[in-house]
Amino acid sequence: MAEVIQPGWIRLRTATGRYEYQYQGEMPTVRSGQYEDARDYQFLVLDDEGLLYKIPVRLAAEIASELGADDVCVRIAEAQLRVGLETYRPHRGAPYPEMDAQFALSADRARELASKIQS
Repeated sequence: MAEVIQPGWIRLRTATGRYEYQYQGEMPTVRSGQYEDARDYQFLVLDDEGLLYKIPVRLAAEIASELGADDVCVRIAEAQLRVGLETYRPHRGAPYPEMDAQFALSADRARELASKIQS
């Protein structure tokens, strides 16, 4: 597996606030104590109040293998993170279903973002 390196923090201003984020890595998706056939692309997100959150962007395993290269999957996850932060403000103790509603990628959405990124 190729390692994706992202130096430092990336600044982002959205309708919900100012953030800085950093990609942390890929890991298995576990919800309610069960492994899912998906991968979580983890991001640290620092808000304008100095609070730090870990945000998972879920991508189904079959779509990840369809898309191929790890760097493409990371870029798609990053694009979804940015879109999600336009309408969702992270908060302490947010449950996975709430975050998944904002940040998880459907197959169609992943393909749409891949076509934009790769063009």
